[in-house]
Amino acid sequence: MANKKICFIVTDASSFNVLFRGQLEYIRDDSDFDITLICGGSEEELNILRKRQVGKVLDVKFQRRPHLFNDARSLIYLTRFLLFNRFDIVVYSTPKALLLGSIASFATLQNKKIAVVHGRVYENFIGLKRYIFRSLDKLSFSASDNILFVSNSLFQNYIEEKIVDKKLATVVENGSFNGVNVDVFKPVNLEQKFNLRKEFNIPLDSFLICIVGRVCTDKGIKDIQEIVETLASDNIKFLFVGSFEDESSKNIVNNIVSNGQGYHMPYTSNVHQVFQLSDLHLFLSYREGFGNVAIEAASCNLPTFAYDVVGIKDSVCDSVSGKRFKFRNNTAIADSINNAANDPDFSLKYSSAREWVIRKFEQKKVWKSYLSFYLNNIRG
Repeated sequence: MANKKICFIVTDASSFNVLFRGQLEYIRDDSDFDITLICGGSEEELNILRKRQVGKVLDVKFQRRPHLFNDARSLIYLTRFLLFNRFDIVVYSTPKALLLGSIASFATLQNKKIAVVHGRVYENFIGLKRYIFRSLDKLSFSASDNILFVSNSLFQNYIEEKIVDKKLATVVENGSFNGVNVDVFKPVNLEQKFNLRKEFNIPLDSFLICIVGRVCTDKGIKDIQEIVETLASDNIKFLFVGSFEDESSKNIVNNIVSNGQGYHMPYTSNVHQVFQLSDLHLFLSYREGFGNVAIEAASCNLPTFAYDVVGIKDSVCDSVSGKRFKFRNNTAIADSINNAANDPDFSLKYSSAREWVIRKFEQKKVWKSYLSFYLNNIRG
């Protein structure tokens, strides 16, 4: 009997290398699926994906930004491929692939079509622009057999706004998409923490706040600037880990660094060490599908201060793995940071964070849940 065939479609190969890190290997090794991966992206990211040897890789030249001619070309290429290649299940996610993948899969009458929603770029849009993006989501969902959401709060928003049919939508287990590798993201003792600080050239006695991810307005960089300016203590430092999205964000971070209030690291493959050497994780994103970085921090027993917004409601458990604040209530956040920096028992207040993560988001449990969902849909 031939192996069942599954096709994953995302916009950029980097999504396979980040969002699906380890998960594709798990599906390859723990199922009889014949895997095909369709995406766009740089040759570097495509080569990284191919070297993982998790399935056939097809580059359809997807681009992140809207472009009528290029998107039409990608859609034609994708549709032609799917017309001559039948799959038991097609899974598409990330905005561009969600739209084009759903259209092509529906047009070619693929057996099972599943949309995975990691978030929505139009969370804070208004007017006509928001209406257009919502309409595109509705189109994608109407062409799908199932719609998976990576968090319950994201799912609820779509239901309340009547963008998706509740009968077709679900959240797998507790949410998240790739979970947390708790063997990598784990707490360290005080000596190990100090050794990491020496390695990163960060003062041992400072109260260190890390901000991990893209540096831009949507990730709250202007709010962080306001908080930094409010805080009076020279002992509180900020460590930014991530690339700049625009000149304004770059200038804000450079000013914080030049004033001696922080540090910047463009990239690290050892982000777990950033959490292990920090005292607090600050996560002021305006929108998230889930916010996996918060559970990675929690797995290291590092608390997160975050806005109480969609997605983050699920990845930050108030009073367990951190504290959620009203959107843009930066005065309250600054006050809480000051209190934390002067509280010798601050780290003990969130000592059960890791236990919460292991119970709900341990990586292999998450992978197993998604694989079971795919298998059950084929049998159904």
